[in-house]
Amino acid sequence: MDVLSFSFNAVFPICCMILLGFMLCRWGVLDKTSAGRLNSLAFYVLIPCNLFSTLYKADLRSTVDMPLVLLSMLGTAAIVLVLCLTVPRFIRNGGRCGEFIQGVYRGNTAILGIPLIANLYGDSATALLAMPFSLMMIFYNVSAPIILAVYSGAEKPDPKATLKKVVTNPFLISAALGVLFSLLRIPVPVFLDKTITSIGATGSCLALIALGGVTELADFKDAGKQAFVASALRLVVFPLIMLAIGVLMGMRNEQLAVLICFFCTPTAVGSYVLAQNITKDGTLARQILILTTLLSMLTMFLTIAVLRALGVM
Repeated sequence: MDVLSFSFNAVFPICCMILLGFMLCRWGVLDKTSAGRLNSLAFYVLIPCNLFSTLYKADLRSTVDMPLVLLSMLGTAAIVLVLCLTVPRFIRNGGRCGEFIQGVYRGNTAILGIPLIANLYGDSATALLAMPFSLMMIFYNVSAPIILAVYSGAEKPDPKATLKKVVTNPFLISAALGVLFSLLRIPVPVFLDKTITSIGATGSCLALIALGGVTELADFKDAGKQAFVASALRLVVFPLIMLAIGVLMGMRNEQLAVLICFFCTPTAVGSYVLAQNITKDGTLARQILILTTLLSMLTMFLTIAVLRALGVM
């Protein structure tokens, strides 16, 4: 019973917030436009404030876990390499090939991962995400547009434009500032600290509501075989491999929660927007996003329950 309760308490609040957003749109309280704007607010302001506040207050000198950082980064890089070598053999449409690859390796750590680890081990545990999250943000924002452009046959991204996209990413900026302020012990005035903390506290909640608001069941019904295969790889196959490696390396509790944040969460919301702009389609990217978001509620629940039953979480 403890196993089910532990897993349920971690995942169900996330389900409720997504469902609330979905229902608010059906009731006319929100529409797709306002939900999109709410998502932009969370992306540019609310979640970055939360990231900065969490990292600024954390003792990062004692929470940087290099084996965890290396496993997260090298594991993601290995997944991308395997996908780039195998997927083009099965998907001949270049644009859909790029969307498939991005949908499998690019996780929604910021919106779903952060509240998940906070539900499991408290807000302080999110500090363990600091270093790997910062590096992963760089990797996602550099690799995704390149992969989509190369496989779609589009013109290769301008290096300056790619660099600008990376350095202006609000998640990356806030994470970098939080790490800097924490390591250098830079003081933040009390009034500003309270303001940032209060604003950031609403970030994940509103982002989840916005995600529910833009969710369409028709995308789930219309999803084809490729979307289901990508979802299975994203939520089942690669998580099993990465978590097994983590357990064999001796990782436990918060460490495994961080791996869940990177490898068990659904596809990043921004993947659809990026794919739509580069491949000029984005249909497969949208289907993968919706499928992984809906199915991840079950797969994350089962993953946490199994790890809890094994005594490693």
